[in-house]
Amino acid sequence: MSMGADLTRLIVGLLIGMIIPRLPLLFFTRFINMERHLTPHPDPIPVGIPLIQRLLLMRRVHAMCWVVAALPLIMGLLIIKSSPEPFALGLVAGVSWFVISRAIPQDSNSGFGILPLSLIQDINNLREPETVCCQRQLLQWEVRAIRCLHCRSVAMNVPRPDLGRMRSDGLLMGSFRVLLMDGRSPFPHDSIVAQGVELLGKVTEEE
Repeated sequence: MSMGADLTRLIVGLLIGMIIPRLPLLFFTRFINMERHLTPHPDPIPVGIPLIQRLLLMRRVHAMCWVVAALPLIMGLLIIKSSPEPFALGLVAGVSWFVISRAIPQDSNSGFGILPLSLIQDINNLREPETVCCQRQLLQWEVRAIRCLHCRSVAMNVPRPDLGRMRSDGLLMGSFRVLLMDGRSPFPHDSIVAQGVELLGKVTEEE
């Protein structure tokens, strides 16, 4: 067969291998009426029981992605074992990229996964904080951090990941953005930025 046909099958397999593991993230919560207690996207979500329940649900959805990823990975490996099929090679490469992106934590100090239990516990503790920022404290998880609605003080510098709400940018564009970011926030975690600045400072001093 021609090189162009092999390249096409490789690219198609790669795209399918990247999309299939993320299908639960795209469809599970968005086509079921599971937003009765949540604000619409992209509005901030108040820190409360509905948010904690959604975080635990999304953690299960992310775990479901691992289960779904096993099917194309096994199928691709079985095909490659019998013949060097470009489609199967792309399929395995796409799933492998999913595994690598999920296995590497966003923050070296955080737990495993996009929504580690330690993060959910820290957010849950904000429901009854030891100290209050103002007399009318109302914490909300905005796009880039958890802030008080009234005094605007920051309770946690944690960008908000995708929480499975129906997106305001539409089904097609919203699904593309979820796939592109893998459910993560487009904004980096402040600790990652701080580590980068510190590392850059050390390199500059050594030079």
